Amino acid sequence: MDKESVLNWFGSDVDFRVTKVLKQHWYKRRYSYLNAPRPDFGLMLLVRGSVDFLTEHTTVSARAGNLVFLSKHSRYEAVFSNEVEDYLICFDADEGSILPSSPMILSQSVDLACFEKIRILSDENSYTTRTQLYNKGAFLLLLDSIVESSRDENDEHGNIVKLACELLQKNDQLSIEQIAKECAVSTSLLRQLFVRRLGLSPIQYRTDIKLRRAMYLMEATNMTVSEIAQTLSFFDAAYFCKVFRAHTGMTPTQYAKSKRI
Repeated sequence: MDKESVLNWFGSDVDFRVTKVLKQHWYKRRYSYLNAPRPDFGLMLLVRGSVDFLTEHTTVSARAGNLVFLSKHSRYEAVFSNEVEDYLICFDADEGSILPSSPMILSQSVDLACFEKIRILSDENSYTTRTQLYNKGAFLLLLDSIVESSRDENDEHGNIVKLACELLQKNDQLSIEQIAKECAVSTSLLRQLFVRRLGLSPIQYRTDIKLRRAMYLMEATNMTVSEIAQTLSFFDAAYFCKVFRAHTGMTPTQYAKSKRI
């Protein structure tokens, strides 16, 4: 079963039903579905760290930024790096013939629209208070966004942007010039491709990565604003607050309070 078949399944007339939404912070080293198969389907967006999914016949390696499809009835063991954070949406559906035997990476780096749908849908507090119809509609919109964001990943320019995104996610010390060199393109062309594909520059994309992580930390931990700013290598807490407010319309404190309601 290939990725295209899964994407076609997402776009078909199937009754998808979300069963659980989670923000996960893994400290344990392993989690296994080898003895008992996975009971539902899953979409996992890695926010931090890396995971090796081990099956009887293959190993699928995923890292921060990757969107992973987990099939119902599949058997695998997940081996985590030192610390892993992710959003996980579990769902059920009319299975048909969609039963890949191992986890599958659907996207190396989802676009901003897709990420925002995943983040909003994965908010446990809001999810339980929203209507079932609203949540189902939000999930269908997410599937549509996943299909759309995956269409351009196989062309040459799409692969350049994909590699640059991976480098930006992996090492925040690399300059844009160094990343362009790694991608064998000029800095100006790299910027043009980013703006054309993602609607923002490489520097803005790097900032967005940090803000995604900041949102996760405010939702899933009790870290202070200063601790988050230091963790994400912002100059200081004041600068972090300025950047966060410019992108979200709220201060970090206001955002954190809104997620506790």
